[in-house]
Amino acid sequence: MADENLEEGEVYELKVDAKGAHGEGIGKIGNTIVFINNARTRISNIYAIKVTKVHRTFALAELLKKKKQFIGNGSALEL
Repeated sequence: MADENLEEGEVYELKVDAKGAHGEGIGKIGNTIVFINNARTRISNIYAIKVTKVHRTFALAELLKKKKQFIGNGSALEL
């Protein structure tokens, strides 16, 4: 079930945990799976996203900008 706090049109930070078959970024906000449509994302990076549609078990979002990039030693670089 989608989180009650997740709302369409709101901006969130999301860490991309996986890539979909069609290139979309996949991450979680609370218990909700979020798909970033038409995005060129990299796994483990944090992005600013805007939620465009909330469904019962997942949400769709669009990419706004990259927030942090993780480098090989596990530290985060602010962009």
